[in-house]
Amino acid sequence: YDMRKTILTLTALLLNLLNAGAQQTDAFPYPSVPDTLRTPETRAMYVMEHYWDRFDFADTTLVNRPEITEQGFANFLDLLPRVKPATAATGLTALATHLYNIKADEKTAELMRNYFEEIADKYLGDAESPLHNDLLYAQYIDAMTANKFASVADRTRGEYMASNLRKNLPGSVAADFQYTDRNGATHSMHSFNATYTLLYFYDPDCDHCQEVKAELADMPQLKEGTTFRVLAIFPYDDAERWKRVKPDFPASWTDGVSPEGKITTDDIYYIKTMPSLYLLDSEKRVILKNPDIKLLKETVSKLKVEK
Repeated sequence: YDMRKTILTLTALLLNLLNAGAQQTDAFPYPSVPDTLRTPETRAMYVMEHYWDRFDFADTTLVNRPEITEQGFANFLDLLPRVKPATAATGLTALATHLYNIKADEKTAELMRNYFEEIADKYLGDAESPLHNDLLYAQYIDAMTANKFASVADRTRGEYMASNLRKNLPGSVAADFQYTDRNGATHSMHSFNATYTLLYFYDPDCDHCQEVKAELADMPQLKEGTTFRVLAIFPYDDAERWKRVKPDFPASWTDGVSPEGKITTDDIYYIKTMPSLYLLDSEKRVILKNPDIKLLKETVSKLKVEK
């Protein structure tokens, strides 16, 4: 299902909500906003509180109706960053309440909860998704695990996942770590001298890493190795494989390995998929976390002009 087709602007979605009474049966059942609510704040709060009221969580056939369920879910996610944090939290809590109070047998309820967990990961957790947002994903998980009916196992797994998602978010100083270069010398990431650093966590045997590496290597700003420098790091506890397989990096890149794989074994960085990219400023503050190549290129070009 094409995720990009599911995203509506806030204005367009609110227009849909205002005309909810005319919605067809094959579309997501948006709530009708009462005319008595006049201010944007009260209307937004109403939408968040009642967004899911007319959706039938007990109907498992909706799992196979992306034009209804995924469309509604993607539009809901697209609204969250556009309203006040407290209002967004209200919406997430309301969704969790619906998911844990499904009027059906437990097998049906579990199927629906698992489905929403999958599409949340698809839209919020996938770096290629236009709605990718680790902080919002963590807040989504917080709401799910905070529900009193969530199991102990779900809470434990959710708390661990949310904690990892909050690591090294944009605006924070990236966590420091030690790395060993190809000459056997050990350095700290924070001592890597660069106006802008592109952290490129990779696996030499990863095909997608090779594809991304080729795109990065074609970027003139990264070839120069002056304003922008690339620090390519193998983060796992398998130094012998790293030594044995030497990727063909541009001469301006620095290639290193995490001693004993501490980057991952000590959970310094949450590396969900390979490769994993971070763009850092001169103070090692995160500008971008796992951006797609298009956004990375646009940002690098903009920063180059500003510099």
